[in-house]
Amino acid sequence: MKRYLSCFLFFFCLTAGCLTGLFILTAKEEPEEIKEVQVLESIEMPVLAESEGVRKKENGDGQMDETQVHVVLNQEEVRPRLKEELYCLVAEEGYLIVYDKNLQTVRLFTYMPLADFPVKEQEKLMEGIWFSTMTEIFSYLESYSS
Repeated sequence: MKRYLSCFLFFFCLTAGCLTGLFILTAKEEPEEIKEVQVLESIEMPVLAESEGVRKKENGDGQMDETQVHVVLNQEEVRPRLKEELYCLVAEEGYLIVYDKNLQTVRLFTYMPLADFPVKEQEKLMEGIWFSTMTEIFSYLESYSS
């Protein structure tokens, strides 16, 4: 019993000493002063466009106006990626079915009746709607589910 009491007393004294030491260390610190920062608005020309980025042209009054020209850093042509149509959503026998690209393998049988869709969408679904990802199919089906 004496061992437990001595361990508890040792732990209590150690904790009290640590807390007291931390209080003394933090009490000596002075609070930081709040500094006011003044924001100055400056109009500077871009570094890359200093020499060739300014064009002077004459306005109607006979004075010269300076206009800035944007410098393009990346000169590569950006071509949009064409999405490959991998999945076809088709209505067969009153329900919607998702086929692979080859229209032979069934990827998903949805159990969603064709009657739940508007007439215009029913016509599109009878012909088949192509999607590039299954996520797009789920998003399309979710937009028409109740």
